[in-house]
Order: sequence, then structure tokens, then C-alpha cells
Amino acid sequence: MAIPGDTVIFTAWITNDSTSHVRDINLVPRSFTNEGMEMLQYTSEPVERDLRIRLLAPGQSVMRSFTYLVTDSDHLHGGSLVSAMQVRATCRRGVITDEHDAIVSLSGTRRDWPFKTTRAGQPRRSPKRSNASVLV
Repeated sequence: MAIPGDTVIFTAWITNDSTSHVRDINLVPRSFTNEGMEMLQYTSEPVERDLRIRLLAPGQSVMRSFTYLVTDSDHLHGGSLVSAMQVRATCRRGVITDEHDAIVSLSGTRRDWPFKTTRAGQPRRSPKRSNASVLV
């Protein structure tokens, strides 16, 4: 669960779980929305060239992280944040694709945060993590 001011870390793992090499891998951010269907922008994300991986050997994995700072607007809509990622690659069978969503629930209000507060009355914040594995 996340509340306004939380930083959510979306981690995408691309894993070659086949017995042969996979090449020309592209991680494609498909959509990132809140419950109001607003198109969101990640606070930080890998640069374009890091979304392309030339080659993965059998059993090899790579990880890419995206972050987002939850806003009051997200929280007013309630529900969830949804980050959809797709991976496309080439293997002996031809072009393959896979897609997964990472979902973060938005809950609580500023008056009922379920977190301990600091002496200044502010909530203690730690990054929220959401993992999405995209397997090739």
C-alpha cells in the first residue's frame, strides 16, 4: 500500500528461462495509470538505451527499476497504481513477447495513516517496492 509522498519502486526483471540465447530484447513500458485512468509519468526510469538488451544467455537475468512519487491526486482516486511492462525478444522460435502488470494499492488518508509517526508528527516513509518479472 502507498500513500501520498511515498516513493514506489517498480522493479522489472527480464529472465531468459530457456536453454538457448535470446537476443534483441526490448523492455517496453506500456502504460502507467492510477484509478482515475490518468496517464502517469515515472519520477525516474532507465534511459532508452538501457531498455534494450543485446543478448541474454540461458538462465541470465537483468533488472531495471522505475520510481514514482505518489501524489494527492492519485490518492483521491483511490484504488491502485498499475504499471504495465512488455518485453519483446528474438530466439530460435522467432519473435516472442511477454507482458506483466505491477499493481500498488492506494489506501488510508492523511488522518488515518497506518504508519508510526516521527516526533514532528510526520509519517516515517520508506520506499514501497513492487516487482514485476517479465520472463522470456
